[in-house]
Amino acid sequence: MKGKVVKNQRLNDKYFFLEIKSEEFVTQAHVGQFLMIKPGSQEYTHDPLLRRPLGVADVHDGKFNLVYMVVGKGTKLLSEFHEGGMIEFSAPLGNSFTLLENKRVALVAGGIGIAPVFWLAKTLKNRGCVVDLYYGGRTVDDVVLLEELKENTDHLIVTTDDGSAGIKGFVTLPFKENVETYDMVYACGPKPMLKTVSEICVNAEVPVEVSLDERMACGLGACLGCIIYLREGDEIVQKRCCVEGPVFDGAKIAWDKLS
Repeated sequence: MKGKVVKNQRLNDKYFFLEIKSEEFVTQAHVGQFLMIKPGSQEYTHDPLLRRPLGVADVHDGKFNLVYMVVGKGTKLLSEFHEGGMIEFSAPLGNSFTLLENKRVALVAGGIGIAPVFWLAKTLKNRGCVVDLYYGGRTVDDVVLLEELKENTDHLIVTTDDGSAGIKGFVTLPFKENVETYDMVYACGPKPMLKTVSEICVNAEVPVEVSLDERMACGLGACLGCIIYLREGDEIVQKRCCVEGPVFDGAKIAWDKLS
């Protein structure tokens, strides 16, 4: 697929907000899915060879949004796209979140994990849910789009490791205090955070879905580079994060086998 860059806005020294116009993509996308995007615009080179997986942060009016962090050559090239330029990407990939109606839900996001959580919060709010978002980062630079998030949640609880924004400490601490008040929990972020959130939910007997951010090469399940492990009865089975995921039941993930 191809689309036109509407906006590629720098949010701060780390994060960018990319908006792309593509009716075709928008009509196919579901909450929680991701895409594989070509980071460069040059036709004469395939460097970098691999596309980059990014979670879809929102869809509206024939456009979709991505939030990404510049961490290497690929995302640096992505940050250089200008308004009006054409960009290549895959169709929406992977599975999606379970969407409830008229329930009380908690969303837990860490750093760049806010991307799929943004669209999820908006969707659940529109379905009549009470939405509490716990959003954590290392510093103030790791918590972005706060005003937009306030519009799509009932309560926004921000934490940072150094106390430069919101509550000082890990995001799992205020979440743990309230976990038993929720009908469902959703989370996306670093694996240690997802593991802790899942353990808190299991102990409180609250269902939890997590979106895993694994390294991916193809996005189609062929390369087996994004294998994760689930517990099914007495067995541990392999699943491809890009096909059977990225959304999984946090209670079933064999967290001790994930690096």
